[in-house]
Amino acid sequence: MKKFIFTVISLLLVACAAPTPAPAYHSAPQTQNAPSPAPRAQAAWQAQLSAPVNSSPVVSGDLIIVAAADGKIHAVHAADGSAAWTYSERKVWDASINADETKVCAAAQGKEIFCLEAQSGKLMWSTALDFEVQSRLALTGERIYAPATLAGEGMQTNFGGRVPLIALHAETGQILWQTPTDNYILRRPAVSGDFILTGGAYQLPDKPAGEEGTALYAFNADGSLVWEYKSNDGLMRWLETDGERVYFSAATETIYALNLQNGEKIWKSAPGYWMQFPALQDGQIFFGSGDEVFHALNSATGKEIWSHAINPSALSQIGRPILRGDEIWFHAVTGEVYALNVQSGEQIASFKTEHSVRVGGVIFDSFYIFGDAEGILYAYSIP
Repeated sequence: MKKFIFTVISLLLVACAAPTPAPAYHSAPQTQNAPSPAPRAQAAWQAQLSAPVNSSPVVSGDLIIVAAADGKIHAVHAADGSAAWTYSERKVWDASINADETKVCAAAQGKEIFCLEAQSGKLMWSTALDFEVQSRLALTGERIYAPATLAGEGMQTNFGGRVPLIALHAETGQILWQTPTDNYILRRPAVSGDFILTGGAYQLPDKPAGEEGTALYAFNADGSLVWEYKSNDGLMRWLETDGERVYFSAATETIYALNLQNGEKIWKSAPGYWMQFPALQDGQIFFGSGDEVFHALNSATGKEIWSHAINPSALSQIGRPILRGDEIWFHAVTGEVYALNVQSGEQIASFKTEHSVRVGGVIFDSFYIFGDAEGILYAYSIP
């Protein structure tokens, strides 16, 4: 149980593991350290929310949607931070929220999923479930995919339990199918064509409670299982696909690449340090690690293309990197923001916000937007 609690907390709070020797393949070109210190910038606007922000904002049209730690959903206008609406009729699991151009959807405490009209915040529908859902929903034009859990905040963990991936109709909330897994906890799904992917952790057989294995599943659009992949890497943290391969990382700080069609392993790579959530674009995987270095890997081979050492006082990346054209933006633990060229790793911009952050941000037009531990949403102008 202690191992599980540590794993979950490590996903939500900022922590850096003790360094270990860097892997041998770190022979790729490395850019120079970022200037120290980064210049201090002033926010273009800020908005006071109801509670700390522990989940990255999402964009819906011209609105920024944020789930605060008290379970309320806030919508603010991206242009100036003025309030559009607040929803508080249900207490949401803040990490579950997602949005598209027309709707904002989330899981509520008490085993429920609901969707709101994005522009008005009015309830579209709500659906009762048999399980809690505490990880981000996946939205497509016609469906919502919800990863169930028997572990998390306010719950007594059932390591031996089995939870399903749940598919719902996006416009009505009707449950279309629920396919069980061997896992007691599932994480954020990913969708590629007719493949729906999810994974998490299951109790390893003949091991003490909390000894976790990793299980990843690929489902058809009708909910039938295509393939599964299991390893001893613990709770899954990140999952993404480029339509050819599936990529994931878990508690062992190792990135895996699998064949999307059959789940066969293609490669695995470990940076040798604590690793934050990666991002994937144009054949590269980007992530920051506990050695205060930001890395780019070739997604076909797992080999490093370049690395960039950031200001050591900034510690490491937090949240998910944000890709914008040929730029990649990321937040550091201490509140500094960096932008690098995706092809070379050359630094394009950096500035200091001096705000304590727990998660990453989002980009809207020329604003980098994020929330802090004081419950304030900030927008900084970026080139």
